[in-house]
Amino acid sequence: MDAIASRIIKARQYVAERDQRIHVNSFEVQIDGDNAIHQVSYNRGIWGCDCEEFVRRGICAHVMAMEEILGDAVQPAMLAVV
Repeated sequence: MDAIASRIIKARQYVAERDQRIHVNSFEVQIDGDNAIHQVSYNRGIWGCDCEEFVRRGICAHVMAMEEILGDAVQPAMLAVV
């Protein structure tokens, strides 16, 4: 088996086992919301978003969307009781 085929097989293994193998440490993304553009961040379990809902409640649709996209690769945001 050549080197490229071997790398492709290994990559597919990582994808198939992503819940056990892939862990996101940090990121920053832009989400184009219906009314505004928002910046969502994550740093070692700490979520952030510049939207008003996140500032008030510690959770928002933007963070929830990123949790859904990234699955077990990130720690879930904690719902603040307000």
